Amino acid sequence: MRSTHTTTDGCRLVYETHGFDGSGDKPAVAFLNGTTQSALMWRPQALFLKKDFRVVCYDGRAQGKSDPGKRTLSLDLHVEDLFSLLSFLQIDKAHLVGQSHGAQVALAFAGRHPHRAARLVLCGIGAQTGSRTRSLIRSWIEILNRGGLTAMAWAMLPVILGENYLRSNQRILPKMVEAVAARNRKACLLTHLEALLSYPPPSVHAAGVCQPCLVLSGSDDLLSPLASAQRLSQIIAAEYKVFERIGHSLPVEAAARFSRRCLQFLSEPPAS
Repeated sequence: MRSTHTTTDGCRLVYETHGFDGSGDKPAVAFLNGTTQSALMWRPQALFLKKDFRVVCYDGRAQGKSDPGKRTLSLDLHVEDLFSLLSFLQIDKAHLVGQSHGAQVALAFAGRHPHRAARLVLCGIGAQTGSRTRSLIRSWIEILNRGGLTAMAWAMLPVILGENYLRSNQRILPKMVEAVAARNRKACLLTHLEALLSYPPPSVHAAGVCQPCLVLSGSDDLLSPLASAQRLSQIIAAEYKVFERIGHSLPVEAAARFSRRCLQFLSEPPAS
């Protein structure tokens, strides 16, 4: 079910829920989007998990159909928004599954509100934001300013998708570009990308994380190299798994395997 939640500063967040069937006994899981993505990205995972979990997917501030708001966009503000949404939905504690930007939000939220986060699944993230990634973000800002959403989407896809996926899906790439352009707004995406450049390295927030964590990497990820992801997993004492021949967008490129691994990890009993 799709609905909206308005934050205390008047920003409207669009979200959808699955598995809210009247039973409050099921654990909750919130899925957090990567850059240019929307809640729709998580639909396969939401449908797979809704029998066992109350699932929340939402468009972060300035993402998808959600408002940009009037406050300066920041990682702290995304954390505040997630806290507000979970409180509105009367979810005291939730598992957090984040891809790329969403993984940074999950990590920061868990460090800031340890009693509100259960388990974390973090994809496409490392301990540091590398020079390549920062340069790519700056290039996307430049392309977006000069060429618009479609040009930026074509520039982004070969970076965020692995070689194997690109080779196997050549015919649908134009549709994927159209989808990126349709679900994003130029001004909002510019604000989002510019804010990313001011985020602290993920390792800053990792130091305060005490929840059980699973870090997932694609072997062909150009934005979060394996060494950096492995270093993050060591800092937070996480399980670490590499998906071979997969790029940065692991939940898209290996949706079924990713869903099964999430279910397995999130269903594990609490440590004694």
